[in-house]
Amino acid sequence: MIVSNLKNKNPLHEANEAHRYFSQLEGQIVQRLREEASSDSGREELIRSTGIRAPELVEELGKLGITADELVSLRLFPLVMVAWAEKRADEQEREAVMAEALKMGIHEDSSAWVLLDQWLQKRPPGLAVDAWKRYIHEMFHDMSRVAQQRLILVTEQQMTRVAKASGGHLGFGRLSAKEKATIDQTIAAMRHQIEVS
Repeated sequence: MIVSNLKNKNPLHEANEAHRYFSQLEGQIVQRLREEASSDSGREELIRSTGIRAPELVEELGKLGITADELVSLRLFPLVMVAWAEKRADEQEREAVMAEALKMGIHEDSSAWVLLDQWLQKRPPGLAVDAWKRYIHEMFHDMSRVAQQRLILVTEQQMTRVAKASGGHLGFGRLSAKEKATIDQTIAAMRHQIEVS
């Protein structure tokens, strides 16, 4: 009887069931975060805890499901953009993004980690790019020029590490043309925010 039960268990089937369970659980968590972020109390908490003054940004963050706890993930959004430069974010790029998240103090059990992971599994909507640009504008408003330049440099270095993680063109650790273009566009957008802040 015990032997026949062991024979009937298919490891692949069990792995698929576990994956399906955790995907559903993660989906429920993300849905709860979106509901919390888009609620009046969620928006008020975001304004209170971050000092964000732009109502458009608060509205966009709510639509994206970003609460005050997940706002730090928006700082790493450029890394997500470069991971998706080649039409898909591969495992090496995902690991590179998450390594940068760990360096910033984002841990696996945080909602910011879950949000980053979602962005790496499914390409974020265009609204996320707009929210990131508004977020950078808000951040730069209260930063010194030196701090702004330092953030731009660090972001460029982080994006380059993510792009090189997948081996670049033909596996030689170089940037593809699309990755380079994404990095250049992102850095140009950040520099533009210095001019308008």
